[in-house]
Amino acid sequence: TLPKPASGRRDRLRERLCDLAAGSTVEEFDVSTWPKRVPRDGSCDPAVRDRYLEFAAWARDNGVRLSPFFGTRECYSMETGERGEWVVLPALCLAVYEDGDLSAVYPHADGDTYHSVLSGLRHLETAATEATESPAPSAAD
Repeated sequence: TLPKPASGRRDRLRERLCDLAAGSTVEEFDVSTWPKRVPRDGSCDPAVRDRYLEFAAWARDNGVRLSPFFGTRECYSMETGERGEWVVLPALCLAVYEDGDLSAVYPHADGDTYHSVLSGLRHLETAATEATESPAPSAAD
């Protein structure tokens, strides 16, 4: 479960995504949960592992970083009593897909600039506003 401040942010994010979906800016969205951390060796839920690997590939392909938001740390496992390398996942994440392809992950870092989940949501809202304010394309004479 999320701490109260993070669950409040998640609920507000969901409301804003509902508004974007109602305005046809976002075709659909899904809210899913994941554990706080997963073993780095991949011995976890394959869906979580695959999602993380997809996000990491997107970051690599776009010259940005997922760290420090997604981090690798040595952690102690209460289940096994051993230390191991774990990928620590952010409490909130926004993944944007266009035509089925991953086009953005928030949060991420681009050089010294950090892009939060909130900035990703603002980007979607700005794109929606610009789309409604721009004149309809016309054919050239």
